[in-house]
Amino acid sequence: MTIAPPAAVAPIHTAFARFVSRTAASPQNGLVYHSALLASAERAEGNSCVDLSVHATRPALPGDDGEFVFPPLPEWQTRLLASGVCAAPDQPAHGYAVTPLVLDGPRLYLRRYFDAERRLAAAIQARVSTPPPAHLAASAPLFRTLFPQASAGLDWQAVAAVAALRSLLVVVTGGPGTGKTTVAARLLALLLDRDPTLDVAVAAPTGRAAARLTEAIGAAVQRERLSSLVEGQLPTTGNTLHRLLGYRPWDERFVHHAGNPMPHDVVIVDEASMVDVLMMDALFAALRPSARLIVLGDPDQLASVDTGYVLGDVARAAREAGGAHPDRHGPSLAADYAMLSGGDAAWFEGNAHAGALRDAVVRLRVSYRFGARPGIGRLASATQEGQADDVLAVLANAAHADVALDPWPAPAGTAQGGTVPRASAPTVHMAQLLLHPLLPHVEAYLAAHDPARALAALARFRLLCALREGDTGVSGLNSLVEQWLEARGLVTGGWYDHRPVLITANDAGLRLFNGDVGVTLSVNGVPMVHFPQPDGTVRSLPPSRLPAHETAWAMTVHKSQGSEFDHVRLVLPVTDNRLVTRELLYTGITRAKESVSIVGSADLVRLAVQRSVVRASGLTARLATGHDQPGDAR
Repeated sequence: MTIAPPAAVAPIHTAFARFVSRTAASPQNGLVYHSALLASAERAEGNSCVDLSVHATRPALPGDDGEFVFPPLPEWQTRLLASGVCAAPDQPAHGYAVTPLVLDGPRLYLRRYFDAERRLAAAIQARVSTPPPAHLAASAPLFRTLFPQASAGLDWQAVAAVAALRSLLVVVTGGPGTGKTTVAARLLALLLDRDPTLDVAVAAPTGRAAARLTEAIGAAVQRERLSSLVEGQLPTTGNTLHRLLGYRPWDERFVHHAGNPMPHDVVIVDEASMVDVLMMDALFAALRPSARLIVLGDPDQLASVDTGYVLGDVARAAREAGGAHPDRHGPSLAADYAMLSGGDAAWFEGNAHAGALRDAVVRLRVSYRFGARPGIGRLASATQEGQADDVLAVLANAAHADVALDPWPAPAGTAQGGTVPRASAPTVHMAQLLLHPLLPHVEAYLAAHDPARALAALARFRLLCALREGDTGVSGLNSLVEQWLEARGLVTGGWYDHRPVLITANDAGLRLFNGDVGVTLSVNGVPMVHFPQPDGTVRSLPPSRLPAHETAWAMTVHKSQGSEFDHVRLVLPVTDNRLVTRELLYTGITRAKESVSIVGSADLVRLAVQRSVVRASGLTARLATGHDQPGDAR
């Protein structure tokens, strides 16, 4: 595991560093400037803090005052705390009420992120430490109806439900198809059976993910025949977290906070891997003290595009709370599982040393999605575990027809492995090779002239990219596909028929959200963009009414998070790029339900599987110790 270095020093980082250095009572001969520059640049890379021990005695980031080498860690810490702009926790330096920098052991923070991280750790500890309710046994009859397999063995979905009944916070993790939303639906039935008046809200980081969560819970309710238990109480619409908290863009604050909490009794948040530390801090602050929070997510997916990786930090802290047996839960959870299920507590192999956090974080371990597609399942597992040899073996195994690794196609007349041509070069041959596994599905999409059928056909396949820009990124591949269409005699200018459109901004008034995908088809000669609705209908809008959007023949893996497609073509760069990581590969692979093929070299796949970026944070250490102590940056 590595912590990625900052990609570049942007002007905003140097401006911040100059400001902090000018403010310092003692600039320390450039140390304050370069420390602030490093902290700002690392924050932009998603790190909540900087581990100074990694950078001690090494050259600083390029600044505007020549080369600078950081001193040894003890000297660095002493000089920063004497500067007047950096304080130890709860110890403002030189009379400053608030300093822009905070030094917590070896971790250097921007003040805002230190405060958010510490508040969040305290809020999580407070919720998992709440004693279990005394009337838990009353839920046993319904529990045994909803989880009939739990009495005969260890059912991890049932374990997650027990944990949620016991605590005001449960974090349910697991890969695609492990049943996270099924657990949420059954848990709602259990909670509403106990108190039918509960106010329930569901939310996710993006509007599309929130809508999918609502649809998935509704589908699970129907599939599990829970309608009579949750009738009238199931939310019909999901919220983005911003909308749930009442975001005010004019002052970057929320309507709901500790002084004005949300009215909900139960809040379910999906796709938690995408939630950054500031948003998670705001969410916990806005909960009523008695409210129950159910967090769903996959910690092996890509982290938030913003700062921190809360879900991954919490999952690691829970394992550390298990001590010598990181995967085992505590005996009290085992006893409640036995009582509710009518089974045997011995199945748990209880861990007497497991802390409260260990029992509040449950990992679902059985995927039901890839049973008929073992190649995808094995490929995802090997990637998740960082086993590069196994990944390549699965991709090379002809018995797995659902996975493949293809080299980047070379233009006609050039040697294999040559550079990818620019969009202006003849690329029809290359596009044909690139699209080959998807061609039947692309053809079906182009043949569909009814909006509903076109949307269904488009949803069956997706071209995913590691990068946004460049020949092998979204921009280059969109251009490549359009040139291929033109070679077939199709018009691709403007709002042409079958142009796929990806919404990139939320518009609550239009009920369009970041991540929604629509299809352009003319109606009576007028271009219209058609979007699927939860009830199976199609809504059509003129292009002039759309919020920010882009062409979507290809999309980034980041944008695909939370989505599922039957067939996925995952395109990697020709040369290595630090953004191509294990998490990106895993996320791209697990978007596929029936087949996934990777375009790239075996060497790059190996490098990606071996490259797992852990964002620097102190949250794991704070949660693992149970109190606010300095520790190693993670």
